[in-house]
Amino acid sequence: MITSRRRLLFILAFAPTMLRNAVAAEQRQPLKAGDLEIFYGVIPAEVILGHPADHAERKMHDGVPRGAGHHHLIVSLFDGRTRQRVTDATVWTRVTEPALAPQRKMLEAMTIAGAITYGNYFRMSGSGPYRIEIEIIRPGSTGPVKTTFEYSHPRR
Repeated sequence: MITSRRRLLFILAFAPTMLRNAVAAEQRQPLKAGDLEIFYGVIPAEVILGHPADHAERKMHDGVPRGAGHHHLIVSLFDGRTRQRVTDATVWTRVTEPALAPQRKMLEAMTIAGAITYGNYFRMSGSGPYRIEIEIIRPGSTGPVKTTFEYSHPRR
């Protein structure tokens, strides 16, 4: 029997490949903005609802939203020069779908497999395209680093 821990380790081991394949048609990664390299992934909330009720990921960001169409946006940041993971940023994201009001949220720092990433849930019920704007503020920086890209859900 596969334990939830083993399932999580399996998912985390293959997440970069799954995410890269899911967004390959959308945007080459990493995105480069200022002195940062930015990797992102969009995961249906239903995947996280598949974890046991006491699993840490189900409690992140005030819990997994109910209802169809919610997705977990995950962003990993790296210093473009040193390739070190950025763990001290404040990350704001705005997701806009045509004809709907934009959603603006802070991506919360979270630890997955010992690494800091940033994430939050957004309602992304249609196929897209979604305009995703990311604003990154680092302590001691002269200003925010911004990037914008379009994302559409992969065809099934």
